[in-house]
Amino acid sequence: MSNESHPESVPQTAPHKPGTTTVRSALPHPPGWLPDYCSRSAFAQVALNEDGHDKSRLLALYDELAAAEFSKIPEELTDEELAWLDGFHALKHETEKEERRMHFGAFALVGLLLFLLMPTLASGNAPLAILLLALMLIVLLVPYTLVYFGYENRVRSMAIGRMRIWEARRRRAEESMKQKSAAEK
Repeated sequence: MSNESHPESVPQTAPHKPGTTTVRSALPHPPGWLPDYCSRSAFAQVALNEDGHDKSRLLALYDELAAAEFSKIPEELTDEELAWLDGFHALKHETEKEERRMHFGAFALVGLLLFLLMPTLASGNAPLAILLLALMLIVLLVPYTLVYFGYENRVRSMAIGRMRIWEARRRRAEESMKQKSAAEK
């Protein structure tokens, strides 16, 4: 379902403009107080080009399009270039999803361990070692929450970018079919 057909179904943070995607959120992405190591990918600063070589045209274009969340895909790109962008973006998206899964696992494990310690803590006579362990787990939950929040938002943003690439590829295929149909007539 699209926002246009059921605007009341998705609370919006800003007026909806047809043809745009509205992301619902309680906090700006990323929030200003979030440390930089939580808000960017661990892979963001990795140089993919070989030492001493400039980035390829498509890799530089990918970086530019990704920064803009693929909001405007150039019309002059060929089908092969769009296919490369789609494949490269899919690879990065899968990598981010795997990182998100690992951080969720760590977050869930820390939360579960803290939950399992609750009866001992509630008894009032927990040994000092258990109290220190509980304190450490509580302290770990905060950064795991922030890191997971960053991964979740990046994965969602990348999914929207992937959909935009697919739509651009589909639009090009439809235009190509129209041209072939017109040429046959």
